[in-house]
Amino acid sequence: DVGDKFGAGELILPFVLQSAEVMKKAVKHLEQFLEKAEGYTKGKVVLATVYGDVHDIGKSLVNTILSNNGYTVFDLGKQVPVNTILEKAVEVGADAIGLSALLVSTSKQMPLCVKELDKRGMNIPVLIGGAAINRRFGRRALFVEGERAFEAGVFYCKDAFEGLETMDVLQDAKRREQFIAKNLDDAKTDVFLRTTVGKDIAVGDAAGARSDVSATNPLPRPPFWGTRVLRDIPLEEVFDLLDLDELYRLQWGARGSGDQYKATVKNEFEPTLARLKADAVARKWLEPQAVYGYFPVQSIANDIVVYDPAAYQSDGGSLREIARFHFPRMVGRERLCLADYFRSSESADVDVVALQIVTVGDAASREFDRLQSANEYSEAYYTHGLAVEAAEAVAEWMHRRIKRELGLDTGKRYSWGYGACPDLDDHATVFKLLPAAEALGMGLTESFQLLPEQSTAAIIVHHPEAKYYAVRGVADADLAAEPVAAG
Repeated sequence: DVGDKFGAGELILPFVLQSAEVMKKAVKHLEQFLEKAEGYTKGKVVLATVYGDVHDIGKSLVNTILSNNGYTVFDLGKQVPVNTILEKAVEVGADAIGLSALLVSTSKQMPLCVKELDKRGMNIPVLIGGAAINRRFGRRALFVEGERAFEAGVFYCKDAFEGLETMDVLQDAKRREQFIAKNLDDAKTDVFLRTTVGKDIAVGDAAGARSDVSATNPLPRPPFWGTRVLRDIPLEEVFDLLDLDELYRLQWGARGSGDQYKATVKNEFEPTLARLKADAVARKWLEPQAVYGYFPVQSIANDIVVYDPAAYQSDGGSLREIARFHFPRMVGRERLCLADYFRSSESADVDVVALQIVTVGDAASREFDRLQSANEYSEAYYTHGLAVEAAEAVAEWMHRRIKRELGLDTGKRYSWGYGACPDLDDHATVFKLLPAAEALGMGLTESFQLLPEQSTAAIIVHHPEAKYYAVRGVADADLAAEPVAAG
């Protein structure tokens, strides 16, 4: 009933999690009066966030829903290699494997897992979900070689409740085979019979000519060359920059509009936010910090060439390359590329780029883990959502400071993994230029995601014509790409 109301938009997710908390406490109380059937379970599920991915809020929700509906869940955590997942599935006799991923780059581990299951002859169905993927991705992942499908099936689940419904059907001997057969038929129709529409995405330098972005805009002079560290960013100033609509809708799951939305915000979200803000200040589980810097740069084709700021400042404008960013170019009329917003090396001008890395610290992740372990699911969900949006607010705070220091009110902030700069491996170059590891104790995963999780990195473009655009979205070409083995 709770799942149906959530699906119909009558309940927001925090209320669903509160019902799970009540159910867990009720069952624990009743167990002392009931004769427990030894080893009873509706089924065994191995859950994991795939290798290289540090985000596991979605997987944690699935764990909560499945566990509270009679399933035994073995949650392996995040950044889990394929071999570890398969070994655990064999060890516990899993009835299904559930995989979660947030990013396109890490979602490629999912078809790898399916192929490895097929290779080993392990007939275990795979349920997949996450922000980076869609139903068609799941249907593509079903096919391990040409039109040959993985026999046990791959099932995309848009949320935890579809995951529960899928498990219930797979565990029902009367419905299982028909369900798997229909999933296969739908996949064949979608993947092999549907006409594929071409997409306007870039591949390296294939787009050719530079865009018509102006190269006559005034160049700002930074207040310093090199890097600086900010360890004590005022939390109240960060809270003032929270995008409340993003927090309420995207992070906390608000639905509807008009009076319904206003009532949810007033009665539930505003008191919760006020309480969490006070708690974060008192117990210091949000600690805004940043490193940033200004560097002399020029562009060459699709590259931004970064020069040594010390040499530029002390040796009469000496240009010694210390790093380079390569950005894809749009195919089509605009042919945009981030490099176009900076002066070309063919000109006599040297431009300036600002880079920033911000975080709210690792204490936020520890607080989420503490609440989750204490079965305080709704509080953990609220806490995680606030931490994510607080990191975005710190990024905005830092960007505003940079614009003030440059004396400009123009330009945009671009983060890697999205839109115009999709390649996360550029984070390694940013870490080379900014002392995030040394000064703030931050790090990168093997797939170049930031640690702690609630952190962001960005390149600041000061050009007045800068705008947001998508060079490479979650396109079928990306989703179908060959995954890289891990573990």
